[in-house]
Amino acid sequence: MSQEDRKISLETAIEWTTQWRDDESDYNKYNECNAFLIPVQDLNDVLREMGNPPDSSDACVRAYLGVDPSTNTEKLIIVGTEKDESGVYRDLLPTVLNSAEGNTNSIWDFVKPCPPQCDDKSALN
Repeated sequence: MSQEDRKISLETAIEWTTQWRDDESDYNKYNECNAFLIPVQDLNDVLREMGNPPDSSDACVRAYLGVDPSTNTEKLIIVGTEKDESGVYRDLLPTVLNSAEGNTNSIWDFVKPCPPQCDDKSALN
């Protein structure tokens, strides 16, 4: 993963989301994950990659749950989407499986799980 822009490769995103689905049924029995802290600057980068859709637009991003098996850390993997002619929002994915760079589309991993990045005074926590 590029630490500067936090992009990950399609191969890593596939690994992490597969790991989440494999662990999900028993995962929260052993690990607590209530939320994710998302830096606004990085979310703006996703929107910029989508051409900065106007506020009135029906543009969307999609978030996938994943687990980095090397650290057993929860991940929220975010991709831009594009609405096709049938009304389905299609993921804007890189064209190269094992690279986070050199593509017009990116997959973003820039979140920090809660806990430990929690608001200890929030009613949602």
